[in-house]
Amino acid sequence: MALKKYYLWNIGCQMNRADGYRAQERLEALGYRPTKRPREAHVLVLNTCVVRQSAEDKVTGRLSSLRPLMDNGQERTLVVMGCLVDADTAALRVRYPYVDAFLKPSDVEGLAAHVGSWETGRWPEGEGAGCLATPPQVADLVPISYGCDHHWTYCIVTIRRGPQRSRPIPEIVADVRRLVAGGAREVTLLGQNVDAYGGDLLGRSDLADVLEAVHAVEGLWRIRFLTSHPQDMSQRIIDRVAALPKVCACWELAVQSGDDEVLRRMGRGYTVERFRSLVASIRQATPDCAINTDVIVGFPGETAEQFANTLWLIRETQFDQVHVAAYSVRPGTPAARLEDDVSAPEKELRRRQVEALQKAIAGEISARYLGETVEVVVDGFQKGRWRGRTRTGRLVFFTSAAHWLGRLAWVRITWAGPWSMIGEVVAAADGSADELPGGPSGR
Repeated sequence: MALKKYYLWNIGCQMNRADGYRAQERLEALGYRPTKRPREAHVLVLNTCVVRQSAEDKVTGRLSSLRPLMDNGQERTLVVMGCLVDADTAALRVRYPYVDAFLKPSDVEGLAAHVGSWETGRWPEGEGAGCLATPPQVADLVPISYGCDHHWTYCIVTIRRGPQRSRPIPEIVADVRRLVAGGAREVTLLGQNVDAYGGDLLGRSDLADVLEAVHAVEGLWRIRFLTSHPQDMSQRIIDRVAALPKVCACWELAVQSGDDEVLRRMGRGYTVERFRSLVASIRQATPDCAINTDVIVGFPGETAEQFANTLWLIRETQFDQVHVAAYSVRPGTPAARLEDDVSAPEKELRRRQVEALQKAIAGEISARYLGETVEVVVDGFQKGRWRGRTRTGRLVFFTSAAHWLGRLAWVRITWAGPWSMIGEVVAAADGSADELPGGPSGR
């Protein structure tokens, strides 16, 4: 019996990861089994990102590396989906003639349709059935909206993913219930701009309503959501996060710059003072929260003084994580018409300064956990240790002979670094009977 295999290469944001999971599900429903070796695969799928030049370079490099496989006469099909695919698919076909299909972001049904059409006549009915599915995820991703209505001057997402399209709440809840039935204990609700959820729906439901509906799903332990935009975050959302025990107060709030003039040129729609006020409201409502952010350095016209304002905001706010990127020109965006006048070496210097500052801040925050006992959802086993995350998203490792995958553990922190912590498990936190001596004494 022939064994049908697929190879999936994924790069980019959490939404791309969610699209990748959905693609896996659809391919496995068609009888395909995953492989990490492209040469073994009958279906090759590249889920692409071009939000930054570095990501686009990786995509083109991967495409080039697969060409010999497509030229050797073997029976396989290559599909490219995601943000590389714009309206001009004819140009893409000229550039990559060995690619069989170009699909827009999130077009998983289009992928299934292409594979079904391609395999007609190649696989006798019933061949390849009974393949092992991808193991269930302890933590999974659930898109609640696609696209974005904002038009930031540097961003290509709206151009490639289109305007915001919110999913109905019953559909979202059904997805969560299905994932929980399959073993998921934590879900992350995704949107390009998750705070704006519902603005395109009749009835004006918002993210607060989604959180409340998902919170009612039995068997679910934790709920996260991202990415938030300061312009759309409301007090109603903040209050609902504070009131719902399953919702983790781990905020992904992208600021991008600490200078008002740079924010104006970016088209962000808020000021630094508005951002400060929002952070204050969040911390008042959820005192033990984590706040993560995104920063772009070297935006056109960014002076040394304006960059210094960003460093000042990072010091002042004490973010738990800062995802920093050097600005790169994205064709078709308004910012592409601006002079890219910050040199590449200067951008790299600024990026490293942000990373160094944030490493110091993250180390200080982690040190506060020493001796504390934290709740960890265990989602993997890595290099002889169990791995999981706290409610605030901090990575924790511990050693135990027991089986902890997919369980809640109380772990006392014995070592804390900027990006991860190590501890000793002291109790089960999921209601199981195998409690250990010296149970939870802290948060």
